[in-house]
Amino acid sequence: MSQVTSFDWASLLAEQPLLPLWQPTADTPLQDWAEHLAKAGYRAVEIPLRDPFAWKALAQLKQAPVCLIAGSVTQLAQLDRLVDLGISLAVSPGWNLALAQAARERGIRLLPGVMTASEAMQAQMAGFNRVKFFPAAAMGRDYFQALRAPFPELGWVPTGGLNAQNLANWLALPGVAGVGGSWMMSSQEAATQALQQVNQWRGD
Repeated sequence: MSQVTSFDWASLLAEQPLLPLWQPTADTPLQDWAEHLAKAGYRAVEIPLRDPFAWKALAQLKQAPVCLIAGSVTQLAQLDRLVDLGISLAVSPGWNLALAQAARERGIRLLPGVMTASEAMQAQMAGFNRVKFFPAAAMGRDYFQALRAPFPELGWVPTGGLNAQNLANWLALPGVAGVGGSWMMSSQEAATQALQQVNQWRGD
């Protein structure tokens, strides 16, 4: 079985450990936001496929100065649409082997979600070394630390319920390669400040 490399995810998270989840609407000035994110230092932004406009946003932002990541990918048919749009990075909320294999076949680098040791084992055996931990805040840091302990090779991306108040605590945990959330997308200023804060913590 060929290995699913996480090189793109590893390099992205190494440079940008804060993954913004952006849910634009029909009234959102898409290009203005994309340009602001790029100037603020973001390399990539995740747009979750939670409503029909997400697909329109992905299409309209094909030439954006930031890398587009499709989030909340749960169906095989979605992968084909992403290929048509030229999008090669995706995130799923949970673990599904069929979805992971289909993403590999289509050249899409998937960040799969896991919540249990069994799911983490399956993802690791399938060749993934970066995984999403979801829902992070609901499960808690104690649970996360116990879960990740047997998997020192995995890099984890806690997502779900993270905010400006608990961000530092999650980033400081061993094994955390990055974090994701939507709180910083409330305004362009908040997006800039959040990334600056993370970079300061890292000493950049």
